[in-house]
Parts: sequence; C-alpha cells; structure tokens
Amino acid sequence: MRFPIVVAAIGLVGVFVVIWSAAHYAAPITCVLYLLVVQAIRHLRFMRIGARPFGRALSRAIVLALILDTGVHTSRGICDPLFWTCEGDPSRSAIATKLNHTPGKHLILVRYTEDHNIHDDWVYNGAEIDNAKVLWARELDAEQNARLLDYFKDRKVWLVTPDSDNTYLEPYTTADAPLPATSPPN
Repeated sequence: MRFPIVVAAIGLVGVFVVIWSAAHYAAPITCVLYLLVVQAIRHLRFMRIGARPFGRALSRAIVLALILDTGVHTSRGICDPLFWTCEGDPSRSAIATKLNHTPGKHLILVRYTEDHNIHDDWVYNGAEIDNAKVLWARELDAEQNARLLDYFKDRKVWLVTPDSDNTYLEPYTTADAPLPATSPPN
C-alpha cells in the first residue's frame, strides 16, 4: 500500500499547490483514492470490540450508507453544494422560458463586455437551429450581425447583456449594433 499512498500524496499536493482548484483537478488520482477507501474498509472488517466482530457490521453500514446517499441525491437531482456551477445563473433559463411562451420565433443576441467571465456562457442551442423557437447568438460586428439577421429574418430579435443586467431583455434595433470594425491604416 506504500505505492498508492505515495501516488495519492503527490497527486493531492499537485491539486492543492495551485491557486484556484476544482474537484475535477483530482480526477487522475480518483482510482487511487478508491483503492485506499476500499483497503480501509477491508481493514475495518477485522475490528473487534471484545469478542464481537463489530467491524463487519460497520463496514457494511458504510457501504450501504454510501449507496443510499448516492441514490437519494440522484433521485432528487441534488448537485454537489461545494461546486459553484451546480446551481448556475437562472436568468438565461428565465428568459428562454418567457420567450418560449411568447408567440413566434425569437433570436437573442448576447452582448458580452470585454471582461466577461468565459465560464458564464449564454450562447448555446439545440441541434435543430433553424427550427428552434428560441435561438441564442453572440453579437458580433455590424456586418456579421446583418448577415445573421438577414438569415433569420422571420424572427423577433432581442438583445440581452448578461454582464450588466442579466434579467433585462429588450428588442434589438440596428441602432444598438456595434460600430463596424475599422481596418488599421496601411
């Protein structure tokens, strides 16, 4: 068991030496951690209090508690409360739900600021983009926006700015469009 303990120690040092850590950083040592837990439960089985083999009952209770806990959390759809992305921002979902109950098809242009958090992406769609009732797209320069609006001319176009007010939805007008990108002088 020395080798798995050394591997787990080196892996955990690597996980905790970084400034910002997330649970998936420890994924490479998951098998080693499971091996150590199984070995600990195996040794627990031989624990005795007096003449009674107390360890067998305790090891079985631990395994059953883990199975029960996982089953309850899975059936309730409970996410890991320590992981920040579990709940997510409900604003995008609220806007999508609102527009799904509004007649017609909709195109939402998302305007991000320069310092936008790349982990908070609002632009993703289903597989049937042309037939989707609500479609999300990034706002780009005026020329590319015009091409997009021309392709989806049968849709009501909206603007959302998640970095300033992620609950506000307004009709998009070409006056709101960004200025065309200028090329550098030759």
